[in-house]
Amino acid sequence: MTASAPASVAQLLTAGRLQEAEWLMRRGADAPLTVQQLAQRLGTRLSSEPFFVSPGYYAPLTSWAEAERCCGDAYQAGSVVDRYQQAARQALSQRNPRLPIGPYTMRQLAALQHAWLAQGRPTTLRVLDFGGTMGGHFHSLEVHWPWCSLHWTVCETAAVAAAGAAEFECDRPGGSLLRISDDAATLLASGVDLVFASGSLQFIEHWRAMLEQFRAASWLMLDRVPLIEHPSDLIAIQVVPASYTDTRYPGWKFAAASWLPRLAQAGFEPVLKWLVPEDCWTVLDLETGQLRWSAQHDHGFLLKSGGNGRPETATTVF
Repeated sequence: MTASAPASVAQLLTAGRLQEAEWLMRRGADAPLTVQQLAQRLGTRLSSEPFFVSPGYYAPLTSWAEAERCCGDAYQAGSVVDRYQQAARQALSQRNPRLPIGPYTMRQLAALQHAWLAQGRPTTLRVLDFGGTMGGHFHSLEVHWPWCSLHWTVCETAAVAAAGAAEFECDRPGGSLLRISDDAATLLASGVDLVFASGSLQFIEHWRAMLEQFRAASWLMLDRVPLIEHPSDLIAIQVVPASYTDTRYPGWKFAAASWLPRLAQAGFEPVLKWLVPEDCWTVLDLETGQLRWSAQHDHGFLLKSGGNGRPETATTVF
């Protein structure tokens, strides 16, 4: 019995397996179109010269510097600011306590309430939303949060913060407020009860140093954390579709087996953890052209600062 022949570029393209097709095209395989023509079909303005144009994840990169070189403008691209503004306007238009609570928000509300109760039910909870774009998390959570006022500050890149502060900073009835800044160190020094980082820590080159800064707060909520079954962290590139930000980002896929021990070493004690089944992904192996690593969900954690260095201490799973 003979093994079936590997799929051709044309077959892969027809099946929608664009990453695998582009990998072969970049190695000179016969193809019905060029990489530049593929980019045109995808509607992307990304240059095909430094890296792939097909949406998805790619790894491993040899260094963060190499990944940054391949990504170009990344988070500094004007399309990022435009997309974040659109998302923030949509979040504002959907502020309605009668609407069903979405799964992301449900889990985040549960973790936020746990931290608030453990803090002694303060009348104001001070939250630093690291990488929180222009306040979407604030609007989705605050409308369902009756227990105290939220003093919510988003920390973002300079370009995103400037655009967001000009349009979306607000004061809500009942004392909650939204502010947007680009200075995490000053915000943490001014006093924060909880740092909230959803889908953002993995895009920081020196993320361990960032965790050290986060210890200034009593609580840390990490959501949408990508863990991978690999002995070490992988540096990856995410190619984002033209329909969203039309960019490339460098980022980490964290080694799952050592993740909680490293959080404990950084001084955080896990209190709650949960799965994020809405987030699933596959990574193309740049060495073989195969879709090698995949995950059916990301992960979320509520952690208390000042832990005892043990990764498993009465953690509640939900």
